[in-house]
Amino acid sequence: MVIVNIMTLAKEIGVHRNTIRNWVKTGRINARPGPGKGLLFTPEDFRAMCREFTLNPEQFPVKEVGRPPADVQVSLTPTPKSLKTREEQVSDKVIGSVMVVGGGIAGIQASLDLAGQGYYVYLVEKGAGIGGKMSQLDKTYPTNDCAM
Repeated sequence: MVIVNIMTLAKEIGVHRNTIRNWVKTGRINARPGPGKGLLFTPEDFRAMCREFTLNPEQFPVKEVGRPPADVQVSLTPTPKSLKTREEQVSDKVIGSVMVVGGGIAGIQASLDLAGQGYYVYLVEKGAGIGGKMSQLDKTYPTNDCAM
């Protein structure tokens, strides 16, 4: 059996990790959930999945579970140079607009992330101030830092 990390597979295919999980549930990818955030493949299914998505099996850090057949080569340790890194250039111009509903901590962080990606962001809050429940707290656990 071969274990492949879902995030690594999702990045190489170019889809979201939940898409990979849905493909496993519907049977498009013949695998089952493995330990941690991994997928458990038989060696044959792993090679078939790599052929379907035109991936190089050598680029994945995989872990061997049990004994594979003699004709299957499985790497036991991840090698950082085997992973391809991709750097994306973000343009300085505005590429669209987004409305974020809710000015709590999650809404503020989502607004900052989207603005950093080049979107024009409208942050909408029903109350007079932003911060959500965090603005009502005095200190936060475990450091006793000020909540705001």
